[in-house]
Amino acid sequence: MAISRRLLIGRIGGIGALGAVLAACGGEAAPAAAPTAAAKAEPTKAPAAAAPTVAPQPTAAPTAAAKPVEITFWHTQTGGNLAALDAIVDAFNKSNPQKITVKAETIPGSYTGVYQKAMASIQAGQTPDAAVAYESMAVEYMKAKAIVALDDYALKGASALSADDLKDIFPIYIESNKYPMFQNKMLTFPFTKSLAVQYWNEDFLKAAGITKNGQKGQIMSFDEFKKATTALTKKGADGKASVYGAHVKIDTSYIDAFIFANGGEVLDKEQAKVTFNQDAGVQIFEMWAEMVKNGEAYDNNKDSAYQNDFGAGKVAGFHDTTTGRPWVRKALTADGKEPEKYKWSIGMIPQKDTAKPISVLFGGNVVVFDNKDKARPAAGWEWVKFFTNKENSAVFPIKTGYMPLRKSAAENAEVKANWEKDPQGKQAFDLSDMVRAEPQIPAWQDIRTILADALTATITGKMSAKAALDEAAAKANKLIDEKKQRPLPRPRGRGRALSGRVPCLSRLGTRSFVCMGKRMSDRRACGSATLPT
Repeated sequence: MAISRRLLIGRIGGIGALGAVLAACGGEAAPAAAPTAAAKAEPTKAPAAAAPTVAPQPTAAPTAAAKPVEITFWHTQTGGNLAALDAIVDAFNKSNPQKITVKAETIPGSYTGVYQKAMASIQAGQTPDAAVAYESMAVEYMKAKAIVALDDYALKGASALSADDLKDIFPIYIESNKYPMFQNKMLTFPFTKSLAVQYWNEDFLKAAGITKNGQKGQIMSFDEFKKATTALTKKGADGKASVYGAHVKIDTSYIDAFIFANGGEVLDKEQAKVTFNQDAGVQIFEMWAEMVKNGEAYDNNKDSAYQNDFGAGKVAGFHDTTTGRPWVRKALTADGKEPEKYKWSIGMIPQKDTAKPISVLFGGNVVVFDNKDKARPAAGWEWVKFFTNKENSAVFPIKTGYMPLRKSAAENAEVKANWEKDPQGKQAFDLSDMVRAEPQIPAWQDIRTILADALTATITGKMSAKAALDEAAAKANKLIDEKKQRPLPRPRGRGRALSGRVPCLSRLGTRSFVCMGKRMSDRRACGSATLPT
């Protein structure tokens, strides 16, 4: 494959995968979803298991459009994913009784492109009606008072999700779309989600006498993972590995996942300071550095080469997003249709406490913009509700590699038939309640680059784990403080007055701006700058 989904989501040009991620000003590429879902009301804890309940009915809840209305939806899907999305759009346009027409547009540049175009549209007062968004993007839109909270649509009124719907959707998908910094309001709704998981060559595990593969009841401890990596590594006469036991992914979403799995946190409870430089994070960095130094693990993230290496039998296991399955399957065959070279599986990443496993949820959500006409946000919600209904939220994932949002997907006949051909999809689905979200703070996208670079410095031996993480923490905390100070530019055109912050633009004098730390003479250059993750 030419481009790594998560590589594009996590590191533009290098979210490690995501991945390409929105950074100071934005992004992700399909199909993997990226990063980052958000922290809960108490970000240091995993989301509560209980499903949310339907709120009391308001006396004047928003209603869907009473007359025909066309809404614009910005997204990132291309290729086969676009065809699957367009089929749902077409079905909605033909069937909805509210006479709503969705005009779906693929925005170039993936999530980065969506974010940059959305911020420009906010300034111009000409926003779309709905758009895909990462959590940090939604925070910026809300600070600009440009989107509506979805509570009054999803949880109240005639168009609200039913109690059965709320019980059916995995709790993490609801909870991760509530934002503590905005009174726990639901600013986003889950759209295209994936999980951080471990891929294993089952033939190699069997040959090495390893019985645990990360599936339910077979989750490895970190000690077992390190021993397995050593046992699975094969070296030639020159001492170099012909088969690596593991691959280390230079991507902050996976760094977060391993820190959570090791019992640590990446932010304090107040979301004011990072904590990834504490013992749990240092131990993870030291583990990877030791494996790389011993020739048992390697870093080859360019263009998802590790997936091709897995298909060629050059690496026994690697961590990746669940959406990577189609590309892994392709790597294991001549053309995606031939018998696979090896048996393989998907399981949970290693854990400090195997009885309470946890990984990371990431991927895209959707926001609904406040276009003042009440009919338009209501229409936007009707589209989101249709896309995530019982049928569509089951079938769209099996056509794209994303994860079903609902528990009932396991009973869908088309899903069951697909799992006969894609048993790894069922293995991934079985882990859906073992995940938590990443931080929501707007600075996190900038911090992603900093933390990923710290891991690179560690595994290459340039810095110790502790020194690299302490340096990254100092930079990250500075960014968190800076994000609180940056004013949002006044809108142009017919737009309403905005308040809040922009993530990447600040004024220096009358004709000079700073974008991503660089002095520019034209603020428009900020929107075209190459952005880090």
